[in-house]
This record gives sequence, structure tokens and C-alpha cells, in this order.
Amino acid sequence: MIFFSLFLYLFGIYTLIGIVFSIWFVFAGIKKLDVNSIGASFWTRLILMPGSAALWPILLLKLIKK
Repeated sequence: MIFFSLFLYLFGIYTLIGIVFSIWFVFAGIKKLDVNSIGASFWTRLILMPGSAALWPILLLKLIKK
């Protein structure tokens, strides 16, 4: 039971960080990785948010390396 509670707690933290990161990434950070995204519409950026929230550690590493 403790393991399950710990898993849910860590998953919640991961999700919260992912949501905050994705909001920043789709409106500011994506320009550093993909120059073609500069003219993207709001709806296109909204579509990118779930993926960037789920994959935020990988995208963060790519931003740090660049």
C-alpha cells in the first residue's frame, strides 16, 4: 500500500512539472529547437502540449544541450 501511495505521489509530481514545462515550452522554448515553429498558431501549440508534458525530461535535456 505504501508503494502504491508513493508511486501516485511521484506520478503527480512528474505530471505537475510536465504541465508547467509544456506551457513554457510550447510558447517560448520550442523556438530554440525548431525554427519552423515560430509562426505556429495557438491551436497547433495546444496540440503539442500533451506530448511535451509527457516527454518533458527529454525535451529539457535537448534544450540544455542546445
